[in-house]
Amino acid sequence: MKIEKRIELPISILMPVCNEADVIESVIEEWVRDVFQYLPEESEFIFDEAGSDDGTKEILQRICKKYDFIRVIYNDYKDGFASASRRLYSAAKCPLVFFTDADGQYVAEEFWKLAPFIGEFSMVHGAKIGRQDYFYRKLASLIFNRVARFIFDIHYSDLNSAFRIVKKGLIRELLPRLHCMPTLINAELIIRAEMENYAIKQVHIVHRKRQHGKSRGLPAVSFLKESMAAYGGLLKLKSEYVK
Repeated sequence: MKIEKRIELPISILMPVCNEADVIESVIEEWVRDVFQYLPEESEFIFDEAGSDDGTKEILQRICKKYDFIRVIYNDYKDGFASASRRLYSAAKCPLVFFTDADGQYVAEEFWKLAPFIGEFSMVHGAKIGRQDYFYRKLASLIFNRVARFIFDIHYSDLNSAFRIVKKGLIRELLPRLHCMPTLINAELIIRAEMENYAIKQVHIVHRKRQHGKSRGLPAVSFLKESMAAYGGLLKLKSEYVK
């Protein structure tokens, strides 16, 4: 079944990027070809470049000369995914916001599975199926999602997935209050949105293996430490809604 490539309102496409010289140009070309060329006028494509030292910055500077709709927030330091995400969400100018990763594991065409639902919902959440990551990351994600489901009685999967369309009003309202899970900002955003009765639609999307370079995720030991901190964040978040 062919999916219609059409969305009514201008949208800001947001991607944090750090040390992705191996893939960033092909990722941009894929998103321009399969998504951006079909978007309404005044849509924008924004990157947060967090102190890359592998040539990513120079590639982005060159690509900006080719595509005038691409905007880059340059930083001289690496301050983490959550900080980059906050800058991007704050910089978005369009009434719709789409957030994803810049490592090429998400398929651009899958955007059009989400697009038809954003008129009716405040957030359309893309949940990965067949996740192509290291086993320990898949296991940790499974456990985290099960724990979150138990604590909040919510039934979304892949809560921290970086593939979703959100209305700007939701971002404006909830972004200042995201503080419980610094490394899992996307998970906290969807949980808060659910707890505050925003309309959310989940859509399953394809996830592929990384084509080039290495994963920028945390090493296994650090990942385990951050995962444990996330469970504490879930409890802290729960305490804000259940007195």
